[in-house]
Amino acid sequence: MRNNILISGTPRSGTTLTCHLLNKLPNTVALHEPMRVKNFARLKDHAEIGQAIERFCDEQRESIRTRKRAISKNAEGAVPDNPYGADLTNTGLRQSVVSRGEIVVDKELSQDFALVVKHISAFTAVLGELVKRFPVYVVIRNPLATLSSWGSIDFNLQRGHIPAAERLDPELEAKLATIENALERQIYLLDWFHGHFRRHLPEECIIRYESVVESGGRALSVVRPEAKNLSELLESRNKSKLYDRQRILLISERLLKSEGAYWESYSKESVERLLDSYESNTGLGQ
Repeated sequence: MRNNILISGTPRSGTTLTCHLLNKLPNTVALHEPMRVKNFARLKDHAEIGQAIERFCDEQRESIRTRKRAISKNAEGAVPDNPYGADLTNTGLRQSVVSRGEIVVDKELSQDFALVVKHISAFTAVLGELVKRFPVYVVIRNPLATLSSWGSIDFNLQRGHIPAAERLDPELEAKLATIENALERQIYLLDWFHGHFRRHLPEECIIRYESVVESGGRALSVVRPEAKNLSELLESRNKSKLYDRQRILLISERLLKSEGAYWESYSKESVERLLDSYESNTGLGQ
């Protein structure tokens, strides 16, 4: 069914914000990481994973129609615009504010409403199969901001690992095991994500976080035409004060010396400009 739509992207690039905005549209329900993707590793191959996602969509459609309930990670019963808190804890990291459970879907929907399901790592690992079955869109973000955010959250990415993808891609798992430095693992992962996107998706299915913010959400009209009517007041978090200054400098130095698929979407000049804006921003630190 073409109205089952999948969202992926690089972690911390606005995919949850995308779901939050799509839920504002008529005849659309967007679910944030609703599946138990650990179970994908038990399936025979990528085709079986695709079938499992199709079944899940059918189950959620039936639940929404009959019970007005769906499974999604949520905060206080709704998909938030950001799954991590706005403050650093005593660990120096930000904590997740979402949990998996049922949400109420109390809006008028047609029989063929758009159901959007977002997962990042697992969907990327099997992207070649998923694009045969579903419309798939990904959200990406300036590489410096992406890596800076990875370093601010209490999650495996902060250490340069992404278990959901590693379970499904043994070559990725083996390669990461050979890289001792966490930042080097993160840069390798960033290339892994962007490489999959560029290999399997046309340009029009790759959405930049910066465009979503600047357009007030209208950039999502490629996913749902109704998004052309969005006019949200959105603030870019690319220059967040929660990011550590010394880490930003370290990331930028290593990133600008690197080669990777992310340079097909962002220029090195865009990273340099963002770095300059960090340095001129008092209280640097999100």
